[in-house]
Amino acid sequence: MDSKDYTVLVVDDEEAVLRLLDIQLSVLPYKIVPTTSPAEAIHIIQTRSIAVLLCDLNLNMPNMDGNVILAAAREANPDIVSILVSGAADQDATIQAINEGGIWKYLTKPWKKDEIVALVNNAVERYAARCKQHGLLETLARNVTARLETAPVASAGKSRKHPIRVARRTSERVKAKHQIESGVLLANRYELHEPVGEGGLGQVYRAKDLMLGMPVAVKVLFPEFGEDDMAITTLKEEARIAMQLSHKHIVRLHNLQKAHGHYYLVMEFVEGRTLREIVELYGRLSLDSVAQIARVCSDALSYAHRHGVIHKDLKPDNLLLTHDGVLKIIDFGIACLSDTQRLSAPIIGTPTYMSPEHIRGDSLDLRTDVYALGIMLYEFLTGKQPFPQNTPPLQILDMMPPKLESSRVPEPVIEVLEKATAFRRSDRYESIPVFTTTLIDALDAAACAEHAS
Repeated sequence: MDSKDYTVLVVDDEEAVLRLLDIQLSVLPYKIVPTTSPAEAIHIIQTRSIAVLLCDLNLNMPNMDGNVILAAAREANPDIVSILVSGAADQDATIQAINEGGIWKYLTKPWKKDEIVALVNNAVERYAARCKQHGLLETLARNVTARLETAPVASAGKSRKHPIRVARRTSERVKAKHQIESGVLLANRYELHEPVGEGGLGQVYRAKDLMLGMPVAVKVLFPEFGEDDMAITTLKEEARIAMQLSHKHIVRLHNLQKAHGHYYLVMEFVEGRTLREIVELYGRLSLDSVAQIARVCSDALSYAHRHGVIHKDLKPDNLLLTHDGVLKIIDFGIACLSDTQRLSAPIIGTPTYMSPEHIRGDSLDLRTDVYALGIMLYEFLTGKQPFPQNTPPLQILDMMPPKLESSRVPEPVIEVLEKATAFRRSDRYESIPVFTTTLIDALDAAACAEHAS
């Protein structure tokens, strides 16, 4: 892509500041589009491909500030690189904007010409790298499909013809006891077909929505959950919230119903492979691929957190890579079932990815997702988990914080992951965007050094 094809959108409601920025940035070989109108800025964002957004935080417009424009930019183009311009008195608003995600850097007025020129130039380079990384997951998806057609995943025992939706290690006893026959009709609408996977909460089936004539995935929960009033009450509330999530990188939850003595969830059906399968196939992933995975997860999780939803069960089994290279997170809204069972039954889920407070049964906040994402990304980089498989939860608690070490991963990257997975949540990054921005910077620097050598 030629440098002249990159567009930088500059938004500031002060004419003098806008003219100054336009003059200062004119030395760069990019298209500079200045505007004082937030409404015009949003229209440009929605109709043109913008590489970099340079936006004043405090715009003197009713019900309109920089955060509104930043949110519109994130929605229109997740790859956009946003630079926030703020005054010295805007500290609280700046912190809020950074925590909400989407901010790469911010400048405090006044700034020097060389500073703003270098920053915007670096931002365009960052945008170009992001666009390039998109192709990595598409290539990975194609390669996975090709390899699995000729060889099964080593630990799977046999190759599978159907997409994996949840943990693949199926219990024959549970399967025989709870599997529903193909062809059963739920609520006179959802026709179950073959099972495609099973997790700790229930079995997933490929199904057809007869009313809409479209494929769906139906997760039929194990009967014990229907007997727990507290679990179902919590599930209904969390599912209600999760059903409001609409994001490209989140598998949509359509409905929660009960039929034939079973509660079941109706979800968007997506053909693909879990990151569990892919890591088992490749051993570990490249720095560039992990950076793109971190970026996508950050975009999806930040969106969910802004809507008051914590995933609480992040693990490679719940990351699905479609055949055309789109990464999606599954199982939002149902991790509450493992929480309600903790006091009366063994922990449901995968303790390796659970934060200390999660294992203890404490109240959770978004930093439990920061912890789990940190553990996952470490596994993607190294091909190994920080704790031995099948280690009891309380023993894992005694082994925390996890020892993250690898001769194959640069030390600055390990340092970021160690902060994300700190034992005390107060020592972790305060939000997903802050964690992933720091990590991606470290991964990009390491990747550049690796390519240069």
